[in-house]
Amino acid sequence: MLLTPFQRKIAYLIAIGVVVSILYILGRPATPPKGGKRGSRGGLLAQSRERQGLSEAQLGQIDPASATIKWATLGLRGVAAQILWYKANEYKMRGDFINYKAALEQITKVQPHFISVWIHLAWNLSYNVSVEFDDYRDRYRWVIQGIDFLKQGLDANKTEPRLQWELGWIISQKIGVADEHTQFRRLFREDESFHGSRPLARRDNWLVGKEWFDRAADLAQRTGKGVRKKSPLLYLSNGPMCLMNYAAAMEEEGTFGEKAGRAWKHAGVVWRNYGEMDIPSSWGEFLHLNDQEQFEAKAKDYAKQLDDMEPGLRDRIIAEKRAKLDKKQRIALETPFAERTENQMQLAGEAELLLNTTHEEVARRISGPQRGKAKKLAEKAKEYEVLADHIKGYRDIVNFNYWRMRADVEQTSDALDAQKLIYDARQAYRNIDLLKAKKLYEEGLVKWRALLDQFPEYAKHDLVVDDLVDEIKRYERLLQRMDEPFPKPFILQDVVDRKQKK
Repeated sequence: MLLTPFQRKIAYLIAIGVVVSILYILGRPATPPKGGKRGSRGGLLAQSRERQGLSEAQLGQIDPASATIKWATLGLRGVAAQILWYKANEYKMRGDFINYKAALEQITKVQPHFISVWIHLAWNLSYNVSVEFDDYRDRYRWVIQGIDFLKQGLDANKTEPRLQWELGWIISQKIGVADEHTQFRRLFREDESFHGSRPLARRDNWLVGKEWFDRAADLAQRTGKGVRKKSPLLYLSNGPMCLMNYAAAMEEEGTFGEKAGRAWKHAGVVWRNYGEMDIPSSWGEFLHLNDQEQFEAKAKDYAKQLDDMEPGLRDRIIAEKRAKLDKKQRIALETPFAERTENQMQLAGEAELLLNTTHEEVARRISGPQRGKAKKLAEKAKEYEVLADHIKGYRDIVNFNYWRMRADVEQTSDALDAQKLIYDARQAYRNIDLLKAKKLYEEGLVKWRALLDQFPEYAKHDLVVDDLVDEIKRYERLLQRMDEPFPKPFILQDVVDRKQKK
């Protein structure tokens, strides 16, 4: 049946009404609360975005009188962000940091899921804007504003570990390492609006930073995302390192004895737990930092089993290779290391490479029915040597051995006594009590001598040497002020000598 023109118009209007209703139900935007009235959850699509953490209700918070809202609502968010970015830089150049921050907040309303924007702007506030102020209290407030900015970013990006990691970094490093860290750490502990109900004992910036690092690591593992642009070796170490820095800061601020000892002990336990974590290798398998010594022992055991199959074979192979060296290479190799010329250094290096004898070479020289077993032992020895070497490389990146040993050493009563004596000596020196400072320094240096004799490997770490030499220089300046000679022989002369050789 054909419809009349009037009936067709009615049908078109009904169809348009149905389509508009469906579009309204699906696409109605969410609105934020205003004037004490509840906001709307919006249509089905808006509610779905909200459930998935993709809600864009933030557009309702953009200044309605601004040009950027027109661009943003037309879908040209990139243009809107560029306009705001230009304005923000203009405000920053003028030193108008209030409007600068407001412009940055508008950018994040336009592009709430652009992670780099949140990170960049938070760093600008905490690191760049904060240093523009003379009063450390103003600087601290801008550092906190950067931290709060990242927290806003987390509300819009709940499954992004990088933002949690950045929070941990600014709270721990900016507050704990800045030139004014003493004042920042105190203000942070006293900041009721930041901490809320957090107990006073947990308000240390290193402990709070660790909380965020741990959350980032946990979220990275649960989501399988990792922390973008960070290797697991590094981001998994950040939380445990916070405990090391917490214990060190405690002593720097004059807390020693049982409390400091417990802090170092806890740091050591958590550091070893970090050594048990799965660290992905370049070939796809997981390694554990704690396994280096175990793998080295296994490699030595397999190598010994190989050598025991034909005692003296490895030495004979090396002797054969040595006989083939030219005269200059042999002389360079036999010259003590400290007496070698630059040319001899090169020749000795070449000779050592030529003398290097692999397990495979030894296995190939074993004949008869034992050769198969020899080959397997050589492969096993090589396998564990390679694994141990890879772990050593990873350990070096995070200075694993140093921090493990430092936690062990620092929790001893001798170390705690040595640190306290040196701290008290510095305080006496600042108070111009030179006689007391001299006495305390000498007692502290004696304690350090006993400590290094007890832990000789500890004295080989560059960081230990550097810290001790700095203290020795302070002691030397004290003696100069008292017009007294520097003692010879000096009780820590080996430390001074090691520093000079570096």
